[in-house]
Amino acid sequence: MTYDAQLVIGPNASLTRRQAGWVMAGMSGVGLGVAGVWTALGFWPVLPFAGLELAAFGAALAVCMHRNRYREVLRFSAGTVRIEFGLLGQGPTTQLELPRAWTRVELARGEHRHEPTALWLCCSGQRVRIGVCLTDEDRSRLAARIGDLLKPHGRKAAAAAPATGTPVARDWNMGD
Repeated sequence: MTYDAQLVIGPNASLTRRQAGWVMAGMSGVGLGVAGVWTALGFWPVLPFAGLELAAFGAALAVCMHRNRYREVLRFSAGTVRIEFGLLGQGPTTQLELPRAWTRVELARGEHRHEPTALWLCCSGQRVRIGVCLTDEDRSRLAARIGDLLKPHGRKAAAAAPATGTPVARDWNMGD
């Protein structure tokens, strides 16, 4: 199937695996160095707590690195909007198709003043939330772009001009 446009949505993951390894190594060196000095001065309980602290930091870093691989791919064809959710390197884990002519985009404010907005694709009573990893400003721009792609004239414009915004990965299953 050919697609008029494809949008790839993902978090701004500026930290690579190699850099994360260097950060962990640096924190470990400093943490264990300080703990070693205090242990040598006779305060031995510092060492196990330093190890626990580094284990918690490593776990948090691993969770962040895993979440940075999250992707949502929206593919617009002549009659459908295909939404794929998954992780970079593993391909889509969830897929959904909506009829393009009946799909609308909805940007909803949060219930409270500081709550982020929510971006929804709606069709026949079904609502799919997208752009969870984006900022409010990015969600607003994405809503406008999707709105243009859903309009009948937007289909012709999408065929003439490539999608702008978030870089598009060539292969959904490619690794970091």
